[in-house]
Amino acid sequence: MAANTDTKIQVFKTQVQEKIQKLLAEFSAGSISREQFHAIYERYTGQLTLAEMALQSAKPDSVMGVVETGPSTIAIREAHMGKAVGMVIYNNRTGTLLETLGDFDVPPAKLAPILNDFTMLMESGRLIEREVRAIGPKQWLLFAAGTFTTVVTLFRNEPSELQMREIERLHHDFEQANRAFFGKSHVDSSKLAYPFLVFVQKKIRQA
Repeated sequence: MAANTDTKIQVFKTQVQEKIQKLLAEFSAGSISREQFHAIYERYTGQLTLAEMALQSAKPDSVMGVVETGPSTIAIREAHMGKAVGMVIYNNRTGTLLETLGDFDVPPAKLAPILNDFTMLMESGRLIEREVRAIGPKQWLLFAAGTFTTVVTLFRNEPSELQMREIERLHHDFEQANRAFFGKSHVDSSKLAYPFLVFVQKKIRQA
């Protein structure tokens, strides 16, 4: 019986180690955020530790029973997944707010320093890299500058690399679709097309 239990524990350890390798690949590919990675990796490491304890224990079944308790990996993944809550779009030429999408309840004072930095870089003709900042518990801001506009997206939880790339893709499409409007002295935001709506609304429905 003991040998059978040991075999089961070894199989379990192998399965967890395979999950860890998959997790490493997911983070490397940008499909999960650091926050998700750390939370899930901690769970897997804990499972391996308990499995090792079970191998040394006089009551391995009791120890392995502890492994079964607690939230599932799926629940942990969901709890730490980045979700786009809302966004604001600024006109680079005038610095004015063009539109607010979703629920964006961030004080302007928290945006001003980074937006000012972006403006200085634009004026000097330098390349502007996207900026990601944690501004509060489970609140993250993604700043992305384009040719005509700057988009600030509010996420609940840290966004993954793929989510940030998706915002940049939508931003590019937004500027391409509305290029004719941005050539005018006045931009009527009510006439613009907003590819971002798909992303923001989808994430809100998942919340």
